[in-house]
Amino acid sequence: MPGSWEHSSWALAEFADLGHKFFKTTPETYPITFVQGDIFDPKHLEVVPPFTATNAPIGPAPDLRGLTSLNPLRGRVSAIHVSSLFHLFSEEKQLHLARALAGLLSPEPGSMIFGLHIGLEEKGIMPPKEATQPLFCHSPESWAQVWDGLVFEKSVVNVQTKLVRVEGRNFEGDEISVQSIPLLVWSVTHLN
Repeated sequence: MPGSWEHSSWALAEFADLGHKFFKTTPETYPITFVQGDIFDPKHLEVVPPFTATNAPIGPAPDLRGLTSLNPLRGRVSAIHVSSLFHLFSEEKQLHLARALAGLLSPEPGSMIFGLHIGLEEKGIMPPKEATQPLFCHSPESWAQVWDGLVFEKSVVNVQTKLVRVEGRNFEGDEISVQSIPLLVWSVTHLN
């Protein structure tokens, strides 16, 4: 990602301010908490086994306004949306990230992780003509296997995946081209 983390912090604050203007809210009527950090740094997001009903977190949930990492949220998040992120990493890092996010998910039935990212009919590296850099992409089948068996124990979650194609515009110099982008749309929902 271009720019420094300091610049990114400024951009997040600007984004929040724009959101308040657009939706006619204020920091008091709709507080927004951005928790900035490296998703692969265990001090920010540690991989822990997914929580179950027998080892669910106890006690009050942390105050979101005081968070400096995601770790205090382990086992307490009922919905996690993750889009346009997984395909940026290698297959190994994608598995690491999936395991880290699973540790945040509440064990309550219906809690879910969902999103979309670039996918392929067969898992592998996206052909160079379709991507500006090599991207490891999962297929619907391989993505389901990641969550149901590698991240969570078999049959603890319901995984739904679908590969869809959307038109995207590629802006290079003065030229604009339209290309079809394969997107993996998915959800992982706790059953018990």
